[in-house]
Amino acid sequence: MWNRTRITNCLPIVCLLLTLWTKVSQSTGYFELQLISVENVNGELADGECCDGPRSPQDRRCTRDECDTYLKVCLKEYQMVVTTTGACTFGAGSTQVLGGNRFSLTTKNNPNKIDDVGKIVIPFQFAWL
Repeated sequence: MWNRTRITNCLPIVCLLLTLWTKVSQSTGYFELQLISVENVNGELADGECCDGPRSPQDRRCTRDECDTYLKVCLKEYQMVVTTTGACTFGAGSTQVLGGNRFSLTTKNNPNKIDDVGKIVIPFQFAWL
């Protein structure tokens, strides 16, 4: 018959055995992101500056040339405040220049089919307890 004293004496041994039995889990796969379309009507960078050249003095619009648009992805651990600096913990990837200020990556023959040019695939492999 199990009594309270016997259970209390066995509990540390059971916990130790469970700790030694724990194994590391390995995870592999990939993160995939597909860009469908981009529209940057004003031709501005994220900081508000023009992509190429100065603003027009009359209407303050970007006038010179369209942006050279590409996509860059960085996979990080969860952050309360997102930062664009630091290491890409789980991987990174980018595309070549995809177009200018406005473009769509759907095929002309079939609007439901998306061109693979705007696809970024980032393989990952990491472990945790």
